[in-house]
Amino acid sequence: MAEKTPSLPALAPAQTENRGSFLARKHVWGGIIIVIVAVFVIGWLIICYKRKLYAGCKLRQNGKGKLVAGKMWSRRFQLEELQKATNNFSQDCLVGTGAFGNVYRGSFEAEGVLAIKKLHPSSCTSIEEFRNEVRLISKVKHENLVGLVGFCEQAGSRAEKIMVYEYVSNGSLLDYIMGRGGKSLTWRQRVNIAIGAAKGIAHLHEGVKPSIIHRDIKPSNILVSENFEAKVSDFGLVKSGPVGDQSHVSSQIKGTPGYLDPAYCASFHLSPFTDVYSFGVILLQLVTARPAVDSSRKHPNIHVVDWI
Repeated sequence: MAEKTPSLPALAPAQTENRGSFLARKHVWGGIIIVIVAVFVIGWLIICYKRKLYAGCKLRQNGKGKLVAGKMWSRRFQLEELQKATNNFSQDCLVGTGAFGNVYRGSFEAEGVLAIKKLHPSSCTSIEEFRNEVRLISKVKHENLVGLVGFCEQAGSRAEKIMVYEYVSNGSLLDYIMGRGGKSLTWRQRVNIAIGAAKGIAHLHEGVKPSIIHRDIKPSNILVSENFEAKVSDFGLVKSGPVGDQSHVSSQIKGTPGYLDPAYCASFHLSPFTDVYSFGVILLQLVTARPAVDSSRKHPNIHVVDWI
């Protein structure tokens, strides 16, 4: 009778239980690790989103963010440089003053003489308007437009908004119209200045995209070079013009009384014609040598158009 083959011993119940508990613990720890990694990933994504959202909010609050000189082909000046160039903005260097700020003549070793427009601390020009002027004008180059060389923007307790332009030495057209300091113009010089100013304004309207509307064309903002060439200046109120099929852009009324287009004042519709009207008033002044609005006793508040 053949012997029976001995069977393998059955696995002990204790060993089976230990193996099952080990597998269970392995699955639990695997799940815990997956949850921890998921929490870290989600947390990281939330932090990144909040940072991006905060940056976006800050960008909107700052009016499209801080100015970057390299992107605008202009130089960022340090306040100390401008103070040194103007002898700490002394009266001896003051060449002009207005509602928005003062203009100083500054001397630099590399650039030579430049005009420095320092806005009043109490000026109604906001940081957004200041940055808008710098951005729009920094890339506009034309022989009949005063060129922007650079800017200085400093926040904090010593907040400063300063623009640095090329220096034009022969004063403004207003000096000649009013005969200040015995200044006068020949008829040929008047025609030459009118043509130069027209070319500068036309370049703003047609030479750049989108177009730029000056909004404050007047004799004091047309400077006269040594060769009696006109250079349009003071771009504090510039605004992007209509694009595509638009005929105008809506805008608050800004400008100088006497040179404001009546249609613009009535409709709040700003277009290149707004500058053209102001330029037309200047042409009348070049011919008559009269102020835009006569405030004398003989002709109280008579506009040059009505006088003609």
